Amino acid sequence: MASEPAPVTPLYDVHTHVLFDIDDGASDERMALDMLRLASERGVTGVVATPHSQDVRERGGMPTLQDRLERTRALLREAGIPIELLPGMEVHLMPDVPELLGSGDYIPLNGTHYVLVEFDFVQWASFTDEVLFQISLDGYVPLLAHVERIGPVQEHPELIEELVRRGCFAQVTAASLLGTFGKRARRTAEVLIERGCVHVIASDAHRPEGKREPLLAAARDRLVELAGEAAAEAALYANPAAVVRDEPLSPIEPQPRRRRWWFGPKSKQRASA
Repeated sequence: MASEPAPVTPLYDVHTHVLFDIDDGASDERMALDMLRLASERGVTGVVATPHSQDVRERGGMPTLQDRLERTRALLREAGIPIELLPGMEVHLMPDVPELLGSGDYIPLNGTHYVLVEFDFVQWASFTDEVLFQISLDGYVPLLAHVERIGPVQEHPELIEELVRRGCFAQVTAASLLGTFGKRARRTAEVLIERGCVHVIASDAHRPEGKREPLLAAARDRLVELAGEAAAEAALYANPAAVVRDEPLSPIEPQPRRRRWWFGPKSKQRASA
């Protein structure tokens, strides 16, 4: 009797810009399809489309997002690409975010309680704590986008540590762990992972090639080096799946790093004494 194929482990990419002609991601249908095909070939089983919230509002709002979502799903069916495409947004943090979430102009990830929140890359807004607190009071759970690439966080990683203590979760871009976005982004990602402040790895894909390509599982080896097998599996597989299912996320507890022994001149002297 032939054995049944092994079940595929769900791999969700919860931060992507694969919808065409809606933000700075895929410019047309062909590019969107190329990105999704590449993601599928690399093991991704589900993608959350997260166009920038301001761009969605400027280009027709939710009706436009829904149109692009359905048209892209049709393209996937026609091409036979076995990937699940889910709705979401990357919500830029501004004082009116709680109101816009309440009105439905902004949406969480796949209709869950998780909201993908983007900070300004250059300055730390004075209203950050207040708005995140209000979002939480309204029943949402902030998932902080690409925290390692935020300038103030690169200077002060403790900003994310404090927000995580208050109930937020943090996402890091897979390519940052491979050095694609530079040394500062890579080092900030490593520091946050080592401190147990990273819960989800995503691609933040914008293009089918270059540094914004759909890259996800390729960061696994580096994750294992930094935090161990269990933490890597949680950040790449279990937690993204929990996000789209509206389930609690697992805490990331990196394994203690092995002590490095230095066999320098003094050690040799002790050994020969």
